[in-house]
Amino acid sequence: MPQKVEPKYNKLCERCENKCKQAAHLTIISCPDFVPKPVQMTVPLVFPRGRPRKLRR
Repeated sequence: MPQKVEPKYNKLCERCENKCKQAAHLTIISCPDFVPKPVQMTVPLVFPRGRPRKLRR
């Protein structure tokens, strides 16, 4: 079964919650029905190199 081709949407429409998406080749300056999607903030977990040192007392 062939895979579905994901349509390319305009950058403004990609960030919108509404279903009135426009194609990527169109230039949209503003949208009267724009409702921004909620964005989840992610914090990368970064560990230092090597083993942790013992604390001095």
